Amino acid sequence: MKDFMMIPRGFTGLPMDEEFLTNAENKKNYSIAVKDWNYGPEVPTNEPGANKEFYVGLAEAMQCDEKDARRKHCSNCEYYDNSFMTQIRIERIPLATYDKGAGFRGHCKKLNFICNDMRVCQAWEDREYDMD
Repeated sequence: MKDFMMIPRGFTGLPMDEEFLTNAENKKNYSIAVKDWNYGPEVPTNEPGANKEFYVGLAEAMQCDEKDARRKHCSNCEYYDNSFMTQIRIERIPLATYDKGAGFRGHCKKLNFICNDMRVCQAWEDREYDMD
């Protein structure tokens, strides 16, 4: 088991000068994810069969079937980071219109932008788990 880190009472986050993604970088990298990496769907939902056009296109791009494409989400991707300290960093980036209704926010370590757990892109890779 990893060491537990105590957060002192009154902890208000990390210093603003700590390097992390800026709002401008996030917007730019989000646009790249949509344009070049098929990030979506635009309106995510848990409804079976919804966003068929998106998932058929994703399946073709990822060389899998539609059912497998629908199983892939940012939240089960190798590059999705929603750890406690990352959440504190993410709070510096204002909510974008694409965040609404898309689940929790996380940081995509591969494309370096704030992604949402109900979306996915072609950069998706199966998460590797450590067997302790």
